[in-house]
Amino acid sequence: MNKAFDIKVASVSTIVGVILVLLMSWLTGSNFATPVFPFLAILSAYLISGMVAGLVSKGETIAEPGVSSILTGIITFFVIKSMGLHCFDKLSGEVFNVNMILLTLNGIILTFAGAWAGEKLQGTFEKKSKSTEEFIEWGWIMAGTIFGVTVSIFLSNIIIKIFGLNLSPLFISLALGLFVTGWIIGLRSPGVTIKEAGIAGLLTAVINLDIFKFTLDPETTTLTTLTIFGVLARYGCCPSLEE
Repeated sequence: MNKAFDIKVASVSTIVGVILVLLMSWLTGSNFATPVFPFLAILSAYLISGMVAGLVSKGETIAEPGVSSILTGIITFFVIKSMGLHCFDKLSGEVFNVNMILLTLNGIILTFAGAWAGEKLQGTFEKKSKSTEEFIEWGWIMAGTIFGVTVSIFLSNIIIKIFGLNLSPLFISLALGLFVTGWIIGLRSPGVTIKEAGIAGLLTAVINLDIFKFTLDPETTTLTTLTIFGVLARYGCCPSLEE
């Protein structure tokens, strides 16, 4: 039986998405000369709107996050264009339009990721298992990482607005992101998930540091995240290769 489209979930997610996208734009739009970090901040708003859709819905949500993210993109496109933010000064005419379209497309993808994380937190995908064998639950690692990175980026925008472009205060958002990562996994996951919290915390820290490096240091040429994912793929996902 197909699940009916829930207009209430889509509406709530759209409202949250529009408010947060405009808030993130306002918080960082005048502090940066380029739109790199503001774009990341806006994408975190899409993630949160997806999480809201996943948390408030009953059962799995597929259409609702997609519809809400498209509506969010359309509404905020015109509002952001009229805000005259400093970070978009170098993007004019078609260049601005193309960048906003690409931003919305990425936002749609991240909205689905946020919705999945919200569903995971809600327990939609959990199934009772009779197996006593210990294994690493990668789903909770992904969900915890999504929550942690999102919280860090969201808080970093507020910190930048208060303290300006200083690196030291940003570690506050990083620390809180790590705390949320472990807390979410420990609170909602079944059983003991210490390993999952540790791996998710590592990924959260590395991704956040790379985001700060990439957006605040124009000379950054390598990302630590790629190395960490490579190591996990080599030794975490394929342990049989070492036998």
